[in-house]
Amino acid sequence: AFIGPTPSQMEVFGLKHKARELAQNAGVPLSPGSDLLKDLEEAIQAAEHIAYPVMLKSTAGGGGIGMQLCHSKQELEDAFDTVKRLGANNFADDGVFIEKFIARARHIEVQVFGDGQGKAIAIGERDCSSQRRNQKVVEECPAPHLTAEVRAQLYQTAEALLSSVSYRNAGPVELIYDADTASFYFLEVNTRVQVGHGVTEEVYGVDLVEWMVRLAASEDIDLDSKQVSLKPSGHAIQVRIYAEDPYRDFQPSPGLLTDVVFPQGEGVRVDSWVEAGIEVPPYFDPIIAKVIVHAQNREDALTKLQSTLDQTSLYGSETNLDYLRILSRDPVLTKGLVRNRYSNDF
Repeated sequence: AFIGPTPSQMEVFGLKHKARELAQNAGVPLSPGSDLLKDLEEAIQAAEHIAYPVMLKSTAGGGGIGMQLCHSKQELEDAFDTVKRLGANNFADDGVFIEKFIARARHIEVQVFGDGQGKAIAIGERDCSSQRRNQKVVEECPAPHLTAEVRAQLYQTAEALLSSVSYRNAGPVELIYDADTASFYFLEVNTRVQVGHGVTEEVYGVDLVEWMVRLAASEDIDLDSKQVSLKPSGHAIQVRIYAEDPYRDFQPSPGLLTDVVFPQGEGVRVDSWVEAGIEVPPYFDPIIAKVIVHAQNREDALTKLQSTLDQTSLYGSETNLDYLRILSRDPVLTKGLVRNRYSNDF
């Protein structure tokens, strides 16, 4: 059995412009945007109608590839062919479209699980606003500084969207939250279990991968009863350790790991594939570990994260460990005020 969504669900959500159509049909709020653009002239007209700044996006793929912020017509002209080429080279699809850029945005994703029969439940949300080159660096559950009303609206929106297509499997509905207006807009759906699923598991005491396996084995997943029993407990934060050198513009740093030490203890979870003697190859994404901490509140979780990173030891390959140690103490992050465009000279 295939553990995952149906092929048609992966296909339709894999193209962002198609996903926007589904979201619109399900009543999900959308930021101003265009359909697929035929050429540069159409892109210029769309951008002038939407108003700069805008995001030029590849409709296919993910991981931040094929996204370009454009503040002017000149920047759009300079980026258009590049973004189309990135889409074609990486995802065999050069389709592009435009969305309004939200300056003070937070990236929120709602974890959803669907039974394939029209029932989908939200299992909390994660704040993924701390990013580098559109790649998530810090993920936490629950998202700080959201009102109960906004949180309920996020859940209802995500459930409505995935229920409308009888979604099967785990998958997050990703949304952009405007910190200035407290409004949120649909971004995309990832038809897979996300890298950040561990923080949701720690807070809600569930095993999303087990649910996926049981569903694929045709076991009855009674989501109604599971939804009733879902109770969040505490706060969880995750950081991703990469074999990359922050002092060389984060270039990948493959090599032989001669020493690998991750601390153990209550509320500390390390998802990793490395140990001393493992060679990190140059051929794949350089992530080597996810460090997840769980505590009774966000302040305690941050303290535990800082302590865990301080006790982690990795030698033989350059990593972003020092970068994460500093980032975990950055006052903007500790106050829960990170926005998508936040940057600091760490």
